[in-house]
Amino acid sequence: MATFHLKVLTADRVFYDGQVERVIVRTTQGDVGILPKHIKYLAALGIGGLTIYADGASRVAAVSGGFVDVSEENTVILARTCEWADEIDINRAREAEARAKAKLQQQLSAREHDIASVKLKKAINRIRIAEK
Repeated sequence: MATFHLKVLTADRVFYDGQVERVIVRTTQGDVGILPKHIKYLAALGIGGLTIYADGASRVAAVSGGFVDVSEENTVILARTCEWADEIDINRAREAEARAKAKLQQQLSAREHDIASVKLKKAINRIRIAEK
């Protein structure tokens, strides 16, 4: 099967660097599948999943924020956060969900409400990915 090079970077590490068969990543416009010889493409990442297919197997990660840049030679994902499903501390994610829900019950400015909403979405995404 044809492959292409994928590099996933976060602020603190090289998350993934290798040959892959395909990738599915959540953008702000929805999920996008990337195959070998994909056309040039640039998009902002949303809060969701990243599924990497390599060597006949798949692995899932939770991703939030950043960009995906596809060229003929390779695909680079610059993510604000990215963690493998098996690395997610589900108890910590549930605590973050509870804190965000409690915060949203308070009187908040529009900015504070937006921040709490994003934190809730990230926590729910981490839980969903970890439980897959």
